[in-house]
Amino acid sequence: MNKLNGAVLLFVGLMLASKPVSANVDVTLDQSLSDITKGNIASAIVLSDAGLVTLGVVNFDPNNIIDLDGVDAGSAESVQRRKELNVYSIPWESDWLGEPESWQTASFIKFSYINSKQSIQISERENQIDKLSEESYLLFGEQRWKYQLNQDWWLQFGLGAHLVWYDNDFAYSDDTAEYRELLDGNLFNTSFGAWMIDPSIQLHYQNTLWGNQWQYISRFSYAFGDIIKTDSDFQSGSPNVGRFSNTFIYHYPLPELMAYKNEMRFLFKRIDLSGDAVDTMGTSHYYETGLGWIVETPSLSSWLTNVGIGVTVNIDSALSGGSVVLLFNEDI
Repeated sequence: MNKLNGAVLLFVGLMLASKPVSANVDVTLDQSLSDITKGNIASAIVLSDAGLVTLGVVNFDPNNIIDLDGVDAGSAESVQRRKELNVYSIPWESDWLGEPESWQTASFIKFSYINSKQSIQISERENQIDKLSEESYLLFGEQRWKYQLNQDWWLQFGLGAHLVWYDNDFAYSDDTAEYRELLDGNLFNTSFGAWMIDPSIQLHYQNTLWGNQWQYISRFSYAFGDIIKTDSDFQSGSPNVGRFSNTFIYHYPLPELMAYKNEMRFLFKRIDLSGDAVDTMGTSHYYETGLGWIVETPSLSSWLTNVGIGVTVNIDSALSGGSVVLLFNEDI
């Protein structure tokens, strides 16, 4: 049973109770669907950011490989949820303009597509599972400014904006067909959009440890905006989502491979969430850790500087689990 089920069942119950509609039920019904709508927008923003959630080409439960002594690194449900998610992004970033000893500026644009095919249960029959297909499209643009504070520290500000479009498709079974009139256009078989302003601040530290380079990156972003182009008055709302990430990266150089630089990279991060993404992610904070092998590839293409492969593990969220990931254009 997927995490969405609780919200779906609550909404179904409220819809049924609203005939005839009382003032109290109507307000609760409005708020319930508004929360679901805002959560869909907020979670799309989190999932489209590879710095917050890493989804790979292969997903697995780390508990099947090693005993993690009670650490929530995955379950059958969370790993299945990872398998049901596909996130694709096309980013573009300009060169930094300005002198290194003063403020520099750059532009960033990214288009993301998120597809989810999940199993939910509305019917009281335990073996009656329905399928919900969701799609989100995100266009994100950001102007960035950075300043080198000293040899080790630099500060970056960003002012960004998202345009988000969400739609879903739900095929009713015989057991759930009775809900079609209540749910279509409100919760299922519906679409809506949102605009979001997203300022950010980032602090970056770089030094050496045991003779090798390591980095600390702290970033805070807060997106806020409004739902637009809804199918139902219940879907209105002003979503917001705060993301605070703290990342440690350690680089371990390896002997050159055919004259190309390569290294092992070790990563640990904590992500804190606030606002409308907390319920959909199942937590207000979670962790990701991993390692990867990265190799320089300067002869392949001017835009592809390195490639690699790695393993990451997400801990303490609705997406807990491990992934095998492909790496491109990493800092080495």
